[in-house]
Amino acid sequence: MANNNITRNIYSDEWYTDQKTVDFGLELLQPQRPAWIMCPFDSYKSLYVQTLLAKGFNVIYGITDFLENDLYEFDYLITNPPFSVKDQVIEQVYKYGKPSLLMLPLDSLGGVKRASLYAKYGYPFVTIPTRRVAYYDENASLRKGAAFHSVYSLFNAEKTGIQWEQFNG
Repeated sequence: MANNNITRNIYSDEWYTDQKTVDFGLELLQPQRPAWIMCPFDSYKSLYVQTLLAKGFNVIYGITDFLENDLYEFDYLITNPPFSVKDQVIEQVYKYGKPSLLMLPLDSLGGVKRASLYAKYGYPFVTIPTRRVAYYDENASLRKGAAFHSVYSLFNAEKTGIQWEQFNG
């Protein structure tokens, strides 16, 4: 297995989000046109990218230096980032200060590093689906049940708190 181009891990950190989950995330973020939307960890094949382009948004995707570079201009950020670098992604999202929606594992709500980021920048608005999100691999095959729960976390927004959602991704 080759190294992945973002995290340089030798294991696959590629878990793709289904259309239903993408649509639900866009409802939460509610981006307004005209806008530039950053999907830094996504390729052209990503359903986030495809859906946003179909809705008439300008989309920036396929960024390999998002964690090291803070020079990008955009209005919103939405992505399902590699979970192995979630702390760095959350920190970078706060630094940009733009409304951002990240699909993250439930455990991203805790942890020493994340708690210090939340205390410094503010808590995200979190939506917890009642069921686990279904993910796909790089070959568009449904992965056999995620062993973790995922949440959508909305950063740099006026809304904070937690909501449970009868959403079946």
